[in-house]
Amino acid sequence: MCSNKTGHVVKLDLRVDHDRLLPFSMSSDISPSLLALEHLNYLDLSFNDFGGRQIPKFMGSFKNLKYLNLSNANFGAWLPRLSSLKHLDMSYVNLSAAVDWVQALSMLPTSLRVLHLSGCSLNATLASLPLYSSNLTTLVTLDLEYNDFQGPIPNGLLGNMTSLKELQLGGNDLVGMIPKTMKNLHKLKVLDLGWNQISGDIAELMERLSHKIQSLYLMVNNLNGSLPTWIENMTSLSTLDLGYNSLTGSIPSGMGKLTNLSYLDLSSNQLIGMILEDYFTSLTRLEMLDLSNNSLTMGVHPNWIPPFRLKEVDLSYCKLGPHFPAWIQSLTNITSLGMCSAVITGRLPDWFWNVISQVEYLDLSLNQISGVLPMTLEFLSTANSIILHSNQLKGRLPKLPRGLRYLDLSRNYISGSLPLNLGSIELKYLLLSNNLISGTIPSSLCNQLQSLEALDLSNNHLSGQLPECWTSGNSFRAKSGSRYIGSNLVIVNFYNNSLSGKFPLFFQGCQYLSFLDLSYNNFFGNLPAWIATRLPNLVFLLLKYNMFFSYIPIKLSRLDHLQVLDLGHNNLSGIIDPSLMNFKAMTLTSPYTSDLNTNVAYIVDNIDGFNDPFSLFVIIKGQILEYQNDEIFFMLSLDLSENGLTGEIPKQIGALAGLKNLNLSSNRLIGNIPETINGLLSLESLDLSNNELFGEIPPTLSVLTFLSHLNLSYNNLSGRIPSGGQLETFDDSTIYIGNNNLCGPPTSKNCSGNQTTISDLLEHKDGYDMSSFYLSMGLGFAIGFWMVFGTLLFKRAWRTTYFLLVDNIYDRIYVFIVLKWAKLNAKIEKK
Repeated sequence: MCSNKTGHVVKLDLRVDHDRLLPFSMSSDISPSLLALEHLNYLDLSFNDFGGRQIPKFMGSFKNLKYLNLSNANFGAWLPRLSSLKHLDMSYVNLSAAVDWVQALSMLPTSLRVLHLSGCSLNATLASLPLYSSNLTTLVTLDLEYNDFQGPIPNGLLGNMTSLKELQLGGNDLVGMIPKTMKNLHKLKVLDLGWNQISGDIAELMERLSHKIQSLYLMVNNLNGSLPTWIENMTSLSTLDLGYNSLTGSIPSGMGKLTNLSYLDLSSNQLIGMILEDYFTSLTRLEMLDLSNNSLTMGVHPNWIPPFRLKEVDLSYCKLGPHFPAWIQSLTNITSLGMCSAVITGRLPDWFWNVISQVEYLDLSLNQISGVLPMTLEFLSTANSIILHSNQLKGRLPKLPRGLRYLDLSRNYISGSLPLNLGSIELKYLLLSNNLISGTIPSSLCNQLQSLEALDLSNNHLSGQLPECWTSGNSFRAKSGSRYIGSNLVIVNFYNNSLSGKFPLFFQGCQYLSFLDLSYNNFFGNLPAWIATRLPNLVFLLLKYNMFFSYIPIKLSRLDHLQVLDLGHNNLSGIIDPSLMNFKAMTLTSPYTSDLNTNVAYIVDNIDGFNDPFSLFVIIKGQILEYQNDEIFFMLSLDLSENGLTGEIPKQIGALAGLKNLNLSSNRLIGNIPETINGLLSLESLDLSNNELFGEIPPTLSVLTFLSHLNLSYNNLSGRIPSGGQLETFDDSTIYIGNNNLCGPPTSKNCSGNQTTISDLLEHKDGYDMSSFYLSMGLGFAIGFWMVFGTLLFKRAWRTTYFLLVDNIYDRIYVFIVLKWAKLNAKIEKK
């Protein structure tokens, strides 16, 4: 922009504004030729990408520059001195490598009035900042949000900044109570200390502020106590955010006298009591009200007409029912309505859908709302999220608003088949679990998968095969074209339906898929090897209770993120290949922090935000357990039970140190339980029952300190049951039942005294008498052999009787000789 008087260029705006769809973004060095614009007083380079380059030194030569915005431009060093600068915005410029930034801050010109340094990766205590210096005391706006400033706010730090109107310190690590000197900031209008660890009594904190303050942000801190009754004197307050603290007591009625209040958030505290009509008498300007997650009860008259015209209201977990609150009818401009778990029962009033025609966010979940949904919700043209799960709604799934992104109707009584056209082309989450939806999944819905990230149709009555969705260009059709769609899918859950067919080819295009649950269906055929190559981000793969057959593909071990593999209750055969024990994530003892797929974590967190728990069902410890939300990331499980697997348990299994559940039961496995099982240091549940394992139980099991469930029943195990360590906690004999050759506690079968092993008797330092020992052993064997052979020449009855007798005599003679010889050796050694 040029000056109207001189024609000189005075303003240069090169900001990348995505709303204006500028076709370029600067990514190279800034040319020194810019200095030719010597009269420049306004320069905006924000939202470009300068690749972390240092800010050019010549930028300090613009003597007339008053406004400089370098925010979000990916610069990486501090700015030279600019003598005339009034407005400096370096938000989200990475200054972590600038060692002299504190000194540079003290050298900023006295002309500076606005300083934005939010998100600059600055790490220091506030006490180290040169805010006492005279050149910064004239600041009107100071923004240090979202850095890493630590410690308390020093008592005298801000006392001289009497011109300050806006102070933003949110998103740091500040602790303690604010200093008393904050009261000296008489011009302060906006104070943001949210997302810190500010602590102490809320009344004391507010007493240390000017009563003329207009906007106060204290959310997500450690404040306690009750709101002061004199809060009605802070008549300038327009914004008050105290959400996510530990405030107690009731809301003072004087809050209703704050005539300028437009934004009030007291959510997620421990407030109690009744909210009466008087509380809102003078709040005519109130547009946003959030009292959610408290123990509050709305005690207003059924015919009450509120004085405000709220645009956003969240009263979730407050008591509003049993009837739907009639005063909502007056909120004709409502854009966000949250009444989750508000003890509302019965049908929605007839006027409801017309009143919320401009709604963007709707949450009525966790109530007992009944009735039938409208046939179409297309009239909610601005709707982004509709959350109605855990109610008693009936009817078919309605046609959705075109721009809807999040739909959660789980845990209702929605019935009928899925519509051929859902209506939305931007749908990201489609959550319809635990309903009565039947029929097949129509192939016409394939176009909905372009944006879809989470699809949950579990616990319904769906049948038939999944559609094979391909796309070529802009046309969608089955079995044609060259490119797969569904590439944004992260979560797919078809648990407990009646779906059938081979492993769906559709998933070949879902490269970001992290959670796949096809359990309790009728899928069949081979498990394709391409699972490992086409679905490299899988964290959870659950296919139990289907009819898959053939062998387990060796390539599955390439799934580095896989934490849960459940192939139980299928018809799989072949051996457990040793290479299948190479699951990288299962070798880690802390997968949640070190090797977590962040895509699925992000979506699970969002679903949790809908107050709708995301579930993972695992057969562990002899029962089906449900893990919800973040709990699922701490579960590492390998379940190959109820198949036809043969061969031995690979000794490489000991490498899976993070595994918490191992279930290989009900197969045809043979051989010994590998000694390397002691490597499963995180194991909580081990089930090897109903196989053909033999040999002794390895004593190394005793080192598994987290083991709380063990089942080795119905095998061919033998010998003494080992004791010590964790095995001492198992006193239930049924975990060893069906192994007739096991003895010792906790079974009732005693181990005979003559089971002392030869190795115990041969623990001598010298070996000069070994030949004599074996001579005696051979003599005993010869005698026993000929006695048995002679007896066998008689009648069958004699043979049977003498067999038992001679066997007993043989044992006695053998033990007698061995013990006598051992005593003789002991005497020789003493001499």
